[in-house]
Amino acid sequence: MRFKVLMLVLAFLIALPMAAHASFLEGKKSYDNKNWRRAILHLRPLVEQGDARAMVLMGNMYAEGHGVEKDTTEAFTLYHRAAERNNTDGMLATATLYQTGDGVPANTRLAIMWFERGAKLGHQTSAFFYAMHLYQGSKGPTFDFKPDHVEAYKWFRITARSRGNPKLAKAADTIAEKLRSELHYNDVEAVDRAVVEWVPTDPRNLGPLPEETVAAERETGGDVTAPQETPDAEDPVDDKKADDKKTGQEKPAE
Repeated sequence: MRFKVLMLVLAFLIALPMAAHASFLEGKKSYDNKNWRRAILHLRPLVEQGDARAMVLMGNMYAEGHGVEKDTTEAFTLYHRAAERNNTDGMLATATLYQTGDGVPANTRLAIMWFERGAKLGHQTSAFFYAMHLYQGSKGPTFDFKPDHVEAYKWFRITARSRGNPKLAKAADTIAEKLRSELHYNDVEAVDRAVVEWVPTDPRNLGPLPEETVAAERETGGDVTAPQETPDAEDPVDDKKADDKKTGQEKPAE
């Protein structure tokens, strides 16, 4: 009798993810066919159950106003919840909204940290945008850092090797070749070796969420960038301090 009960419980536990997967496929099919009402019918319960894939699709619907009233704040919330569950599409969307300040106060540092997080998991588009930030650097009210062309070269190479979007891979390869001609050959050789050996990071080794990292720095007096809604920073930063900052680090509050 006890064995039969255990088997029934096991069958129930196996059936749950299978049912959720079938429901997601139906929701995705309706989403692709722009049958928004049916998509919501299947996806919303999955969102409530914590399905990150459904969160991204519902986020898209709120971002564009498909089947629901357009609400970029709700879209960001859904994307961020998906990102917290290591969904790379959610990470890309979260980073993009932090970058544009749509649905959430603009915060370039958090945008870059989310792009980096997705890149480390092997998401090609996130890797490309992370490389672009490293290539161009950043100068603005919410984050300031110098370009790092060696690290940019690495991530452009990784993007170029990634599958998914051939046009993006080609663009990354073009920029990488340009950087290659500008870098010291020792740096190029070291990066090329690292890229050959590179594999995506295990999600368990990603460390704290970007927002948690920034919050911890704020509490300990480390490097901090608080989201700012206006370009007027109250605390000016000394030019020399800014120049002394390493790539990818934020200016400390005065």
